[in-house]
Amino acid sequence: MRGLNKVTLIGNLGNDPEVQKLQDGVTVAKFSLATTESYKDAKGQTHSTTDWHSIVLWRGLAELAERYLRKGSLIYVEGRLKTRS
Repeated sequence: MRGLNKVTLIGNLGNDPEVQKLQDGVTVAKFSLATTESYKDAKGQTHSTTDWHSIVLWRGLAELAERYLRKGSLIYVEGRLKTRS
């Protein structure tokens, strides 16, 4: 049986996409995405935690990001998780 590497995130952009054109004409867009989880503790107080994710888009998706996405935009992202150091 093979594994599955699929991630779904809904959150807000932390900055405008940083877009680059590589030498071979391929477009790459990079930006940070904040996902926030809220919960209530036993005393009824609301707490929230925010995780930051680095997102990289290639080719056509990168061009769409450049055209439409801005800091604070709420977006839905599906993709695969890749850990980098």
